[in-house]
Amino acid sequence: MRSFKVYYEDRSTALIPKGGTLEDFLRSLEGKTISQILDDSSYMRLYHGNKYGMRGAPEGSDADNADKFVRVLNRWVNRDISQKRPKVREYETEEFKKEHNYDTYKEARGKKARLGMERIKARRAEDEDKLKEVQAKIDKLEDFISNHAYQRGMSMIEREYDDAVKEYHNSPLTYDYLKDDGSELYNDLVTAFRELGGDSETVIDV
Repeated sequence: MRSFKVYYEDRSTALIPKGGTLEDFLRSLEGKTISQILDDSSYMRLYHGNKYGMRGAPEGSDADNADKFVRVLNRWVNRDISQKRPKVREYETEEFKKEHNYDTYKEARGKKARLGMERIKARRAEDEDKLKEVQAKIDKLEDFISNHAYQRGMSMIEREYDDAVKEYHNSPLTYDYLKDDGSELYNDLVTAFRELGGDSETVIDV
């Protein structure tokens, strides 16, 4: 059985190319998942953090170039994440808000925030009667908010986003996904790989 130290060191160097071209390295990732790659990069950051401290590896060193390469690799393999969890959520659109009576939801959230301030004042004043009165109003509003059409719709959409991201991160990477996609980010990956002393089949226009 391998010791934790050996396991830790293996994981911390799992994303450092061992020769060949960038394309050879990417082909070696076929069958892995994005989640595994992100985990391996976390081990590498932890290893370098322990070794070099807060300042990180010396600029231009092999460790520094490896860190840069892995950061770009993470962004590139995770490039479709915005399709799974868009920056503008569906529940943030005016159409969704109108259909789900967002104004009453927003009003209730505002009332709850104001009552929260009243609760703090009552607690500081040690006014138990006022505290109970305010808490009863907060409890009623919390029940209203949690059962509101907007809250239920938002929660359902968030679960769908979470499921889509989980499936995306845990699906085995295919050969086609790991090929040069012609993006600027892939060019950055080529540049970072060459900083490690490697080469690529891709020719970047300068």
